[in-house]
Amino acid sequence: MEPRNVIPDRIAEMLRRFPPFSMLPEADVRHLAIDATVRVLVAGDHVWKQGDRPGDQLYFLARGRVEYFWEHDGATDLVDVRDVGDLLGLTALIEDQPFRVSARVVEDSLFYCFAWMPVKALLDANDTARHYARRHLFWATRVGGAVALPAGFESERSRSMLQAHLDGAQRIRPRDTARLLTCGPDEPIRRAAALMAGMRVPSILVVDEQQRPLGIVTNSNLVKQVIVGGLAKEEPVSCIMSRPVVTVSAGSSTTAALLLMLRARIGQVCVTEDGTAATRALDVCSEKDLLTQSGHHPAGLLRQIRQADSTPRFRELCDEIETIARSYLEAGVSAIFLGQICAELYDELVGRLITLATDKLGSEGVVIPPIPWAWLSVGSDGRREQILRTDMDNAMIFAPSGSAEQDEKHRAALVQLGAAVVEMMVACGFARCQGGVMASNPRWVRTGTEWRAELKALEDGRDGDRLLRAAILFDLRFVAGDRALCEDFRTEMLAGVAGNEPLLRRLAELVVDTPPPLNFWGKFVVENRGGRESGFDIKNRALSPLRDAARVLALKHGLTRRYSTGGRWEDIRRTQPRSGEMAALARDGYDLLLRLRTLNGLRRGDTGRFIDIATLSKLERSQLSNVFDVLRMVQGSVRLEFQLDLRR
Repeated sequence: MEPRNVIPDRIAEMLRRFPPFSMLPEADVRHLAIDATVRVLVAGDHVWKQGDRPGDQLYFLARGRVEYFWEHDGATDLVDVRDVGDLLGLTALIEDQPFRVSARVVEDSLFYCFAWMPVKALLDANDTARHYARRHLFWATRVGGAVALPAGFESERSRSMLQAHLDGAQRIRPRDTARLLTCGPDEPIRRAAALMAGMRVPSILVVDEQQRPLGIVTNSNLVKQVIVGGLAKEEPVSCIMSRPVVTVSAGSSTTAALLLMLRARIGQVCVTEDGTAATRALDVCSEKDLLTQSGHHPAGLLRQIRQADSTPRFRELCDEIETIARSYLEAGVSAIFLGQICAELYDELVGRLITLATDKLGSEGVVIPPIPWAWLSVGSDGRREQILRTDMDNAMIFAPSGSAEQDEKHRAALVQLGAAVVEMMVACGFARCQGGVMASNPRWVRTGTEWRAELKALEDGRDGDRLLRAAILFDLRFVAGDRALCEDFRTEMLAGVAGNEPLLRRLAELVVDTPPPLNFWGKFVVENRGGRESGFDIKNRALSPLRDAARVLALKHGLTRRYSTGGRWEDIRRTQPRSGEMAALARDGYDLLLRLRTLNGLRRGDTGRFIDIATLSKLERSQLSNVFDVLRMVQGSVRLEFQLDLRR
């Protein structure tokens, strides 16, 4: 009989250091600690054996180390390593199924044991803790287990997104009250309409003698009740005004006000001294007004980019984009979704820079040739994944003239344009591409005929340089110029790749050749550069194989509608039933990796590529390990899909 726990305070303190217990109320953790039992096992003992029923106990590893072994087809494989702070037995308890692996103690270990049903009740009542617990199931994919995504995951993400908007939004700043258009309730409709037309505003606020809002007359009121309803124009505005007036206070969140307008289905909101109709009106704001004030709201930034005309101002706006990106990521917003937002903002920036650069070159006597041309985003920028201002990836395509000499003249002028835009992007904080993938490089400014010839010459994809250039081009996306020129080339290029089996096979080989991110002992593999460890390479060892797998599978199945890695995995999930579960897990895994890398870069002021594992929380390390299980599953699927040597 195991001894009852007599040190609940110490156990509770230990539990509160690790998820999911750190996500639960302290009182609930205390109750678990009071009812916990303690178990000690020495090296060589089994916590359980493969095929055993789970019983009703969940194990928390307080000291020591445990390894999971999977016995199959006469072989025994090490599939996972558990250390201090990990939960053991969770998968079998959640699924109410026998253990799929054996758990063997490799270092003398101390366990805290809890009855499963009280723990389950706490997880069911706490979204964040339940979400973490469900993520623990990912390791089971390595031994053929099915993984259900956590219930309420999307709604939790949506709430986080809303919170990020609220946290990042600016405050309402009332404008000069002299511009506020008001009238009394007895004002004739004709007179009120004339005032609105004269001021070119969509509404007039109806107020009492103390300037307190009584109602509001909008263009919609005039159309519905006067033009359509036939009400006499000499009637007082009190006959048609909308009431009560929706009010907010000065200094409240612009985003909150926008959401309030959306929920109430109104086009204007009244700003008063205390946020109620019982105090003086200060301003009336339309959706457009609030978006203009919302400096940290994406729509507000978009508007300011369109109005900016100097590189210092563009630099400030790019800094604001990264500020809102950090607040979104720290609030739990999807990195894939955030990449799409940033892509729209950066595309607007590039378009504006092209306009300014064209004007500047024109004033210097450099004329951009009047031919179809397009600015392309490629690589991570083309995939809408460039949240940080890391190395830029862009190129240009232009229509051939039929004359090699004339094409060279056109190229020279477009390269000058590309160089001017690149210089301005550098001034905005973007880093130059170390590989030279920029529109200032003549190698990346080519006619459609030249691009097609290069891709046709790729053949089996064994030329490393051409393969790299092709992979970058496969992610191309239109930004500015002649859209048809870009889209026609993209459609033709991707259609040709889908039928090129040798090329697809080579791309698939790159996916499975990526070294595993964990070594035999379950430790993260860190890079040794220049004689010193520089951290875990999250790009090469984790992001790249998931990215490349999504690309090659999408190309094989003709799924060319999406640009992003997340979008490609989503299309694979939707159209390929056999790969549906894997694709869903891969998408969420990629999202997590992209988020970790971006946050790491924002905190350190670099690309975020090399992560110091020691700085990660227990939750983050666990999440990374879980994603690597999915990566192994993806690599195995690619081997089967392309009939690659299973020994690779």
